[in-house]
Amino acid sequence: MESLFLLSGDYPDMAKGEIFSLFGLKKAKSAGRLLIADLDAALLKNQLKRLALSKSVFRLLFECDVSDIGKSMKGFEWNSIYKDNFCIRVHYLDDIDNNPLKSTNKKIQKSKKSGGSPLASISEKNLAKYVWSSVNKPRVELENPKTSIELFIAKNKAYCGLMIHENREDFGPRKAHLRPFSHPSSLHPKLSRALVNLTGIRENESLLDPFCGTGGFLIEAGLMGIKVLGYDISKSMANGCKENLKYFKIKNYKIAVKNALSIDGKFDYVVTDLPYGLNSNVYLGYNQKTLKNKSNKISLKTGKNQIKNIGQFYLKFLKKLRKLLGKKAVIIFPSYVNYRNLLKQSKFKIEKEFSIYVHRSLSRKIVRIR
Repeated sequence: MESLFLLSGDYPDMAKGEIFSLFGLKKAKSAGRLLIADLDAALLKNQLKRLALSKSVFRLLFECDVSDIGKSMKGFEWNSIYKDNFCIRVHYLDDIDNNPLKSTNKKIQKSKKSGGSPLASISEKNLAKYVWSSVNKPRVELENPKTSIELFIAKNKAYCGLMIHENREDFGPRKAHLRPFSHPSSLHPKLSRALVNLTGIRENESLLDPFCGTGGFLIEAGLMGIKVLGYDISKSMANGCKENLKYFKIKNYKIAVKNALSIDGKFDYVVTDLPYGLNSNVYLGYNQKTLKNKSNKISLKTGKNQIKNIGQFYLKFLKKLRKLLGKKAVIIFPSYVNYRNLLKQSKFKIEKEFSIYVHRSLSRKIVRIR
């Protein structure tokens, strides 16, 4: 089935990567915040609820030049998709007043004043007439339509879709400060879910986070039916992670106090946010030489040796991970380390990489490796 994804405005490149990973895509077509792909209907239905960075998903009904919208609307067999009632919405995806998703109304008014254009005839009222005149027992329902039709206009092309999924996942209650055990450095749960999905892991497979902290990745993975395993060198963190998993009613998990450099075994999938605070107790716990100097207070601006040391620690971990990893890992690095060089030394291949902004002096690099 040819499917149309409306991507979230947050991290659009990562949203595409999430879709490619979840559905095992080899190719797809992009048009701004739209992604179009031919997908197996059963796989699509099974994985839809896992999406974090897509706002909604549609069955693609047709695509055409803007000038041919009327012709395409008139020629489509609307009875084939109509159920009980309908609503039609129009969105203009190109940049209007720096708004990436806006109704065409303003654009239409400008077009009329400038002598008209194909856009001048594109209104929800005008387009609804095509559906109304074609279906049996037509009825408009604006609030909760059984047949939700949406038309997206991007770069002089129009894409018409029948909505099959609207992402209503409420990530708010899972934000770090609302969990029973919290830590200010935790990622937003929406981003955590997207990173788990970037691995391509399936339900009932196992995921390891060797620096699990409060369990942000494990919570999202567990809620998607994935078996989760977490280690942390801090006993309080490990206990807090267990508390959070229990709070969100996740049962299939194992949490232990363990040094990430001493992990044994094989793990198909790994997702982790490497400890990056240069004065972090977690980092000090791994670096025995630095641990002797408990008064260490070097800042990012002056701590070149600390940056070098944390890079050496990352390299040790990555070499350990190389022995443990069966399939794929998604790792978050601070931007101030040469992660590409570290991965090369560890004999990993980078498949995808993304950047996220944290604050003025720090961004983070998200890298999928195998």
